[in-house]
Amino acid sequence: MPLSPAAQSLVDAAAARFPQSMSGTPLAELRSVLGRIAVPPTTPIYQSRDVIVSTSRADIPVRIYRPSAEPRLPVVQWMHSGGFTMGGLNQNEEYLRKLSIAANVVVVSVDYRLAPENPYPAALDDCREVWCWIKSSPIELGETTGVRTALAGESAGGTLVFTLGQQLRDLGLPMPDAQVSFYGGAEMRVSNPEHSTKMLTTADCEWFWEQYVSTDAERRSPYVNPALAQDVSGLPSALIVTAEIDPTRDATEEYARRLMRAGVRVELVRYDGMMHGFATLTAALEPARELLGRTIDFLQSSLHPTDLGSDALIRGSRNV
Repeated sequence: MPLSPAAQSLVDAAAARFPQSMSGTPLAELRSVLGRIAVPPTTPIYQSRDVIVSTSRADIPVRIYRPSAEPRLPVVQWMHSGGFTMGGLNQNEEYLRKLSIAANVVVVSVDYRLAPENPYPAALDDCREVWCWIKSSPIELGETTGVRTALAGESAGGTLVFTLGQQLRDLGLPMPDAQVSFYGGAEMRVSNPEHSTKMLTTADCEWFWEQYVSTDAERRSPYVNPALAQDVSGLPSALIVTAEIDPTRDATEEYARRLMRAGVRVELVRYDGMMHGFATLTAALEPARELLGRTIDFLQSSLHPTDLGSDALIRGSRNV
């Protein structure tokens, strides 16, 4: 089906902002525009706090959203979108406040280093370092031993969800209890060129990937291309969301099905009439609001298990 009228209007607005497509626009301009269109926060929250996670590689800014003073709440690490080249802590602030409050979780948003100034593996390294910091019971979070945790992200951040989960497993590091990926690319491959839009063209995909990885050898790594992993067992339960109008859709859905075959519990949902980039646009798109509710339900069942146990949940959904 075509884009919904509401989604089409957003794509038209993107075309007006980037008449030459994103890959044809100077990166400094892209970053400036993204900063200007970030939705300012209006939802009050108990605490929003900026912290620097210092590591041997870099000082990594994070923003912590806490819905209440309740101790030992579950923690969700969030990785933003932006093709590995743009985005930051202000990008999803209103969305993450709502998510934190409704799911009753602490959210840690990661301002990972960006390409091309900091190509692979900088972003993945930063996300792993923040994850290890979360698991170390830092004073800024309080005791996290035994606290349930999840990884979540959108687009490039959704890819980092996939790759970080695999890397944590391979390194024998503490694993999350759940993962949420909004149209994260499971493979650096344009599987659906017919679903290119001004919000993400096939040329944009290739350009973003070229900024992030510089060699063919790096592209063959499962920590760049998660679908290339020989083994995808032992990974956390997942909510994997795709958009119908997305040039990378089928590759990600194929990865989700492979996880299922490996015994990973997966809720795979495709949103018809939606484009890559829709998930956090809750003010403009009803499907984005529905997805927020679905995400909250998934996190609550995964991180706040009831007496029935977390395995009792597989929400009714459109499986693809």
